[in-house]
Amino acid sequence: MQYFLKDADRKLEHDAEDIIDSFILKAATNEVKAIQTRLEKISENLPAFEIPGDGEASSSIFKVQQRLRRTYSHVEEEDVVSLEVSTKDVMTMLMTEEDRPHAVVSIVGMGGIGKTTLARKVYNHVEKSGAWLVVLDDIWRSEDWDILKSAFPRGRKGSKILFTTRNRNVTLHTDPCNTPTELSLLTDDESWNLLCRKAFPRSKMGSQCCSEEFEMLGKEMVKKCGGLPLVIVVLGGLLATKMSLAQWEMVHKNIHGHLKGLPHQDHQYGAVNRILVSSYNELSYHIKPCFLYLGHYPEDWEISKSELIQLWIAEGFISPSLESKEILMEDVGEQFLEELIDRSLVQV
Repeated sequence: MQYFLKDADRKLEHDAEDIIDSFILKAATNEVKAIQTRLEKISENLPAFEIPGDGEASSSIFKVQQRLRRTYSHVEEEDVVSLEVSTKDVMTMLMTEEDRPHAVVSIVGMGGIGKTTLARKVYNHVEKSGAWLVVLDDIWRSEDWDILKSAFPRGRKGSKILFTTRNRNVTLHTDPCNTPTELSLLTDDESWNLLCRKAFPRSKMGSQCCSEEFEMLGKEMVKKCGGLPLVIVVLGGLLATKMSLAQWEMVHKNIHGHLKGLPHQDHQYGAVNRILVSSYNELSYHIKPCFLYLGHYPEDWEISKSELIQLWIAEGFISPSLESKEILMEDVGEQFLEELIDRSLVQV
């Protein structure tokens, strides 16, 4: 009897829920119909005010925005950090013929200082010849080299191995004759110039592109970056979306406020962390999962743009509701990717 009563109560609850849901659905349907009626009236009045309708403007505006976005590239090597002196040093070592089993040229520095950027720049400058150049990025342990070195031919004149590492001991282990190129932190002037190139990407005036108020705030914020190019580039990408002095002040307060509760020795790490977190928090809600999805890939992994966008669509990060009649989901995905590039969160 008790089970029977429990089943009856449960059925009654379900029936009550169904009735409530039907009333809510009916009310929502009426609201939607009312909104549709208002939209139809507005659409009918558009020609009277010489305002183009959806079919005439939405597609063309989207295409113009895409063309404007593609007129310049944010991720050029010279925009990341000035590496001319370091490039010449590495190129000189690469071009020097040495008769050693494994001639290694190494680039040493802390994370985010520009080792990979320098290696890429050097690789693109090396002329094609009978010799070979192998680039190994981010070697952490001497044991990794011991495993890999047997795969490389020995004693080939003019052939070199270029690798980047954060550990100076690794460079001494790989080749005792090797003098590594050590990248140093940027000076205050170099940091400010780099920030200007990222925060004002369309300006050709460099550090002269902003008023004294912007410059004072910008220099205070860039000091918190500790001379690390990666952090400066991300901060510049964040500030590039802020058009007013008040918005810059909000970013500055966000960074400064986070440091108040930290010991003085932790200020630099705290500032760097806050800048990176703020850049993520500023993303719109529908782009955040697209960015987090990149965490599935190993560091410095290369992936096709079209493949990545298709994966975003398959995961449901780009839904049909974000489309207009003229815009495909692939185009929306490309917009998302362009925004991540604009903010210097993704390199292409």
